[in-house]
Amino acid sequence: MSLILRRKILSGAATATAAAMLGASLFTSPAAAAEQPGQTAYEQPEPTAGTDRIIVKFKDRAGSAARAKAYGRAAKELGLPVRELRTTATGAAVVETGQELDAADAQTLATELESDPAVDYAEPDIMMHPAATGPDPYYPKQWDLQDRATGLNAPAAWNTTEGAGQVVAVVDTGITPHADLDQNILPGYDMITSPDIGRDGNGRDSNPRDEGDWYDAGQCGSTSSSRSSWHGTHVAGTVAAVRNNAIGVSGAAPAAKVVPVRALGSCGGYMSDISDAVIWSAGGSLSGVPANANPADVVNLSLGGSGTCSVTFQSAIDKANALGAPVVVAAGNENTDVAKSTPANCANVITVAASGREGNRAPYSNYGSQVDVTAPGGDISSGSANGILSTFNTGTSVPSTASYAYMQGTSMAAPHVAATAALMLATNPALTPAQIEERLKATVRPGPGNCSQGCGAGLVDAAAAVKAAGAAPSAPAPEQSSAEEPVSAPAPVPAQEPLPSPAPQPTPTLQVATPSITGTAAVGRTLAANSGIWGPAPVTLSYQWHRSGSPIAGATTPSYTLAAADQGASLTVRVTGTKSGYTTATRESAATAPVAAGTLATSAPSISGTLKAGYTLTANLGTWTAGTTLRYQWYRGTSAISGATGRTYVLSGYDAGKRMSVKVTGSKPGYTTAVRYSAQTAAVAKGTLKTSAPSISGTTKAGYSLTASPGTWTAGTTLRYQWYRSGRAISGATASTYRLVSLDRYDTIKVRVTGYKTGYTTASRDSYSTAKIR
Repeated sequence: MSLILRRKILSGAATATAAAMLGASLFTSPAAAAEQPGQTAYEQPEPTAGTDRIIVKFKDRAGSAARAKAYGRAAKELGLPVRELRTTATGAAVVETGQELDAADAQTLATELESDPAVDYAEPDIMMHPAATGPDPYYPKQWDLQDRATGLNAPAAWNTTEGAGQVVAVVDTGITPHADLDQNILPGYDMITSPDIGRDGNGRDSNPRDEGDWYDAGQCGSTSSSRSSWHGTHVAGTVAAVRNNAIGVSGAAPAAKVVPVRALGSCGGYMSDISDAVIWSAGGSLSGVPANANPADVVNLSLGGSGTCSVTFQSAIDKANALGAPVVVAAGNENTDVAKSTPANCANVITVAASGREGNRAPYSNYGSQVDVTAPGGDISSGSANGILSTFNTGTSVPSTASYAYMQGTSMAAPHVAATAALMLATNPALTPAQIEERLKATVRPGPGNCSQGCGAGLVDAAAAVKAAGAAPSAPAPEQSSAEEPVSAPAPVPAQEPLPSPAPQPTPTLQVATPSITGTAAVGRTLAANSGIWGPAPVTLSYQWHRSGSPIAGATTPSYTLAAADQGASLTVRVTGTKSGYTTATRESAATAPVAAGTLATSAPSISGTLKAGYTLTANLGTWTAGTTLRYQWYRGTSAISGATGRTYVLSGYDAGKRMSVKVTGSKPGYTTAVRYSAQTAAVAKGTLKTSAPSISGTTKAGYSLTASPGTWTAGTTLRYQWYRSGRAISGATASTYRLVSLDRYDTIKVRVTGYKTGYTTASRDSYSTAKIR
């Protein structure tokens, strides 16, 4: 395969070409001589945390001047216009910035507004979106999966399996984040040893992110520069883009997992790195590299170079086969005999040519006797919609936004076959690489178009291949005697000799599947075991969940709710299948990520009660996760009240004129502690003192003393006295007792008691007047 790379710019405005004359013993590039992004690219329809609005709640005392000052300060600091749109039901203002802000800038603006003393709180008014479920909007454009004549016939295969439990290693340019793919991506590895090729500043590492395979003029033997291909992301999406998640496209094996292994970078990749990647992907050991935690069931190589099959490549392929993983290879895009393209010309690989939408051999596709099968690779010469639509990225050099694009090439054909192999293994995990190749070839359809010069056995049919995967191999027909030779009757067995017992028949083996686990690995969340397809039906399945290798008592159902004891541990599930007359089989899933702390369900508390000194306030909690321990702290304004840590709080006089709030802290083993605050109340009113009318005791005669009894007042009230003679205050008579003098004779006496207490309204009560003093 020559290494001339040609790519069409996504806008369709131009076509960039570049020649890269690389030694076949040194570099290998994506099988991309004809792999061009089509003229149509679909942006990723993801929710965004950006917004052009902020919600601002001002404090009650903030007037229009304070509001204008807050807006003006924010506008000056950040260079943004701020305009009020409306008021919410809670009294907060919705303000508009006049331009879309990303999440970070929106939060910066909210923080700037919240720093103003007149502002109670401010927060971005973010957009919400419907939960993503339902058909994939671009699926109708995927003729390569649906067309029963020229496509893969995948929907019929999905009636049996979608590939759950199977792992496909995509040895390619790496992977970029994509919401339509991330769910099916397992940890991979960067196998590129050259920092210049890898563009990540180091050699091998555990991050398979595609850093971009672009190159400048003068690099790779080219006189012009090129954009990044995002080849690995497109190939991975063809294998296992998530199905029915209401975004984007579907992969051919939408429930399978992908291990991305980065072996191609700027200008391509070394054969030695790619060979190591193949061995590691299949579960082989590699010095200095941690073992692959998810050994591949299938390895996809959408790459190639010119020359004969090297000993290095053949050894890696043979090792992968010995580990049980078939290696699917793109035939190449030079419109020449595949015998000149490596590793497509190696032994023990499944070599895939490409066909277009009409079923013809794609004009760029290699051909020849070493092609095993053909699969849809697209032909965009008659329009981009005739290419293969899959996951992509909008970046021209480094990764940018997730998107979708049409591409063409044998690189697109190969993952269709790798995905079909995964579907077959999901139906019958016991298949060997040789049996997979044999059954793929045996179930092909004749191509409806022209497939000149050798396109292998025919066009792959995923549904037929899956059906054949589950069927037992047919027994050889008994040998027939020639007509000239009569068949002799068996010699009679002497009566005295017992007939030999029939040889014991081996117990048949169940068709099994490796289970997988879905769900979020966090305390309080529920994991579900996907058993895969076991056969022949019906098979009785039992389950046992394990925590770090040890069985969890009582966890024997297909679902398991994570407990506090699971935090930090990884979980697996073992599925055991039993059927009368068959050997019992057990399979264990891959381990989850370490279980994270759970997130408590919380509600902001509210406060009920009379906002007046002397009355009791109560914190109303809302809904929290069952079993949560709650603690309380009451606040007067912004200051915590010492000792006020109960669910109820009796307002004191010191609270008068203040706004009250309460903080509720929830804790539960295995969960992250959560804190919620109530809104502040209105200002607390002054209390009303409890009073009684005073009474007077003593002899009403000059020279004798009278005593005032104040009655019952609110506890803590300070009392003051004033005695009166016939309604006129007696100067200096301010004690609780009064000694009568001669001046009092023939007048009446009464006393007034006045009560004072902080935060309460002052109150006074008068006694009845005495009889006239003698």
